[in-house]
Amino acid sequence: MKKLAAFLNDYVLECDWKDMALIKTCVCAFGVMLGLTVKKERKKPVMILSSLIFLVTACLTAVRFVLELSEDDFEEDFEEDFEDDHEGDEEGFVMRIVAEDE
Repeated sequence: MKKLAAFLNDYVLECDWKDMALIKTCVCAFGVMLGLTVKKERKKPVMILSSLIFLVTACLTAVRFVLELSEDDFEEDFEEDFEDDHEGDEEGFVMRIVAEDE
């Protein structure tokens, strides 16, 4: 079981957002198919349980996303990228205004 978990962790690290969107769409479709097979008298408890699971996972995902956005790493990465692009430019940022010929 540990080998499977390690393999899945490595696989997820190699995925981009498109791969994850496909996986989530597939899982959603599977959930809809399972939901259609639930007997009429059991639909309400299943709906309550699935709603609770959705709310908890959506909140956890949103909190993690907001925390990632609020980290200072984003600003530091931007500054490093900007400095890498402008190495050797000792004058710094120069704005040039060019007048058009009339």
